[in-house]
Amino acid sequence: MEEITKYNRIKAALADAGKTNRQLADFMGVHPTTVSDWCTNKNQPRFPELYQIAEFLQINVRLLLLPTHWDERSIAAEDEPVFKKPRKKKAAPKKKSRK
Repeated sequence: MEEITKYNRIKAALADAGKTNRQLADFMGVHPTTVSDWCTNKNQPRFPELYQIAEFLQINVRLLLLPTHWDERSIAAEDEPVFKKPRKKKAAPKKKSRK
């Protein structure tokens, strides 16, 4: 059996968001099989569809694509969660005022 090249991480993004294929299909007005094909990388969504998926998940569209192998600055690995807890900013040290 031929190995499928993975281009997107829609399945992982849906799981991270706690959403189902059916919910995405209903939101986009497509058949659930279409979403399943995207999730298994059997077929790929067009760019406008990627933006709809990102809108549905409320994430940056770039997080739906796997990074290129030659790019050291990868956005998200295939198994890396899409939704990360924001880091708390450390407060700047207080300056002493002169009187």
